[in-house]
Amino acid sequence: MKPAAVLSLLKRGSLSTASLRAVLIVLMLMMAALGARIQPITQLDQDFVADRFSWAPRKASGKFVFLAIDKLTLDKVGVWPWPRSIYAEALEKLSAADVGDIFIDVDFSTPSTPSEDERFADALDAAGGGVLLPIFRQAASAGSRQASLSKPIPELLAKAWPVFADVPVDRDGVVRRFYLGGDADGSPVPSAGAALSGVSTSYGSQLIDFSITPASVPTYPLIDLLSGKIGKGELAGRSIVLGASAVELKDIFSVPTHPALAGPLIHILTAETQLQDRELWEIDQTLLNLGLAAALVIAMLRFRAFGLMPTSLSMLCIGAGVEAIAFFLQSRHGILLGTAVPWSLLALAWVIALNERINIGETLAALANRNARNSRRMIKSIIADSSDGIVTFDADQKVSEISAKAASLLGIGIGDPMAAMSEPVLAQAVRQLLAKGGGKREDKNSITLEFASGEGAFFEAVLTIAYPEGEGHGQEPAFGGSIVIRDITERKLYEQKLKHLAETDALTGLLNRRTFLDRIGEHHRSLVLLDIERFSNICSTLGREAGDGLLKAVANRLRDTMPDRLIARIDGDLFALLVADEGKPSAEQADDLLQLFKDPLSIKGALTTISVRIGLADCNIVDAESTLRAAESALDVAKSSPVAWAAYDPQMSLRQARARRLELDLRNALRQDELFLLFQPQIDLASGTFLGAEALLRWKHPELGLVSPAEFIPIAETSGQIVDIGRWVVMRACMEAASWPSGTVSVNVSALQFAQPDLEGDILQALSASGLPASRLCVELTESAFIDDNASSIGKMQALRSAGISLALDDFGTGYSSMSYLADLPLDKLKIDQAFIRRLNRDRHVRQIVKAIISLGHDLALGIIAEGIEHEDEMETLRQFGCEAGQGYLFGKPQSAADLIHRDRPARASA
Repeated sequence: MKPAAVLSLLKRGSLSTASLRAVLIVLMLMMAALGARIQPITQLDQDFVADRFSWAPRKASGKFVFLAIDKLTLDKVGVWPWPRSIYAEALEKLSAADVGDIFIDVDFSTPSTPSEDERFADALDAAGGGVLLPIFRQAASAGSRQASLSKPIPELLAKAWPVFADVPVDRDGVVRRFYLGGDADGSPVPSAGAALSGVSTSYGSQLIDFSITPASVPTYPLIDLLSGKIGKGELAGRSIVLGASAVELKDIFSVPTHPALAGPLIHILTAETQLQDRELWEIDQTLLNLGLAAALVIAMLRFRAFGLMPTSLSMLCIGAGVEAIAFFLQSRHGILLGTAVPWSLLALAWVIALNERINIGETLAALANRNARNSRRMIKSIIADSSDGIVTFDADQKVSEISAKAASLLGIGIGDPMAAMSEPVLAQAVRQLLAKGGGKREDKNSITLEFASGEGAFFEAVLTIAYPEGEGHGQEPAFGGSIVIRDITERKLYEQKLKHLAETDALTGLLNRRTFLDRIGEHHRSLVLLDIERFSNICSTLGREAGDGLLKAVANRLRDTMPDRLIARIDGDLFALLVADEGKPSAEQADDLLQLFKDPLSIKGALTTISVRIGLADCNIVDAESTLRAAESALDVAKSSPVAWAAYDPQMSLRQARARRLELDLRNALRQDELFLLFQPQIDLASGTFLGAEALLRWKHPELGLVSPAEFIPIAETSGQIVDIGRWVVMRACMEAASWPSGTVSVNVSALQFAQPDLEGDILQALSASGLPASRLCVELTESAFIDDNASSIGKMQALRSAGISLALDDFGTGYSSMSYLADLPLDKLKIDQAFIRRLNRDRHVRQIVKAIISLGHDLALGIIAEGIEHEDEMETLRQFGCEAGQGYLFGKPQSAADLIHRDRPARASA
């Protein structure tokens, strides 16, 4: 007999005591055999298990620490999604605190900016491989049953360990178990909990022991780590789980023992379950339940003479005993017993006992009718007083019940047609929902939609059409419908705030880089980058607070003067905007922007004048990123331009790309033996005899061939590689010169190399390793080597001279302050720059300058060497002026050391 038929008989009062007894016995046996499969019974068992967890709480081991991205941390940082440099900073602080494993429960499956991704990747690399990053199974597409793996981007995954971070949810939306792992790309990968606890297997699942209280897990806001409030004392030796706990980040799950827990805490409880060896077991209780059912039926029929009170007390004692056994087995041995079926059997047995003593058919029927009337009155009261807007309507699409709030919002009352609602979007949704059913009888059809009122409020409405069960066929199906309306204004405003934080720069309120690039689009406009000159000097002089005030002032000036433009702060003191004046020359566009900052800016009441540099690029260059890179290239040129701006030129980009490539390739040039030395002879002008040679650096690139020193040496200097290269040049030059029968070798030392504290040691080591006497080495310096620190430079030069090394001032006469240094610097030689020699016999002013330099050098007891001598008349003039030595193509081009040794050097005596 179906339950519905039994209820119908009860309502009519036509079920006899014997019949009811039989029905109850059948129900007991069915409950014993099948009760564990009934959803309400299963849910009740789950509730009992959760209660037992609460009755016997356990403390966490303390091995795992939860660093929470909570609301406090979100408010302090101020933007979301975070720059990945914040995670890098957290990793660096955790590594310094000597922690164990680190699991960052954050999705890194999409790229950020290249600089942020590189910063985070470097931090992962520095952490030494002890960081776990999450991978997730997710639907390949909407509505698809096929799952795909969401993994961190390759440059991050290559420097970390992948772990599954899926949180399995039961049908009722509650998390009760965890996966041990699974396959990812054909390889076994553990889950986060399994990896943290050290479990070796990566397959299957286990129940989570929720008797371990989340409150006992050491938990700190992430901002406490970033600000230095916690460190090694709280974290050393512990494994770290870093993840979201803020409700707005939506990593929250329902669990049996608490209203909700953050996903990272669930991973920690998973690891604690395994660490504390709390493997939970569920057993099949069907035979036990059948035995209990049989025993209860026999007892109820055999002991009819017992009073109802003793019988009730006996059943309560039996139920209490079952609960005590279930509690003992769960708390001590991890065996989970379901007690909902035994309690149901006891309840049915009590009904049998009651039925044997009174005729309850009529009583139940009366109770059922009264309860139905009470239920209808209660539903009406609930609808009328609900804080949500509630509307119910019938098959005629007329209002049957409506709450006061819904009546006020929609302007309708009981009996009014639904089409008369003041919100047409809801009326249209009702029509669409009915059309979707197509006249077919279905259990339920539902639509959820959002709409806004004219007063700036936002609402969410859930429309439901329900068809009653058991309607006959061949007729238009009856149905009932409802609309539940909820005010979501606060949630919408908060979402808009989060969206604003994610899209804008926190300091200036302008767009951030990512949002700006997304909104550029394919328009024939100009992208302008604007950079503040000497911004770092301003910050170091006036303080970071003043620098922030300056950035805000610049942003306000741009926003106030160009309110309709797309403006962003890209990074630091770098601003970007779109110029929409099509057809306007770049010079006019740049001049308009430069004029904006002719007037001073107000910073905390003080007027400050600044200068800016501007780079422009058209927005039709491939894509937004390419356009930005083009504008950056133009800005680099503008920083060295006298007119303070530059427009992008593809040739300029090619030169910059070549320079970047040369800088990268130069790092391997020493290791690959691509660098080599040539030597240019230095000759005594009076006798024509060989005095020595200057070592000249050359680079033969494997693909580009010979690269000019004028091109690669500035690159080496700006990148700092000139120090290692210069050290190699000194060593190689000394080695080569040691094989010459006589003569000195001159080596150029750059200003950056000269500033190194170990310069003297490097030179002395080269002399020692080569066996070259110090008197045969001449170190050539330019004015820039000592212009910033004269006292320290003189000390280094005196130390080199004390070792027997001679010093020459190279390119003399081309600087601004050379004359003022000559009296103080411990020099041996002056080298006259070749720019003077080339004009020596063509410009009488140059002749006088050269003659004066030679005379000055003689007065200071300095030897004179002239560079760039290519013609006999140049040599003759220099000899007449008293110049002792010279070098240039007249005496020999730069050549290998072997050619220098073996070539015949004819004397060039004066006529």
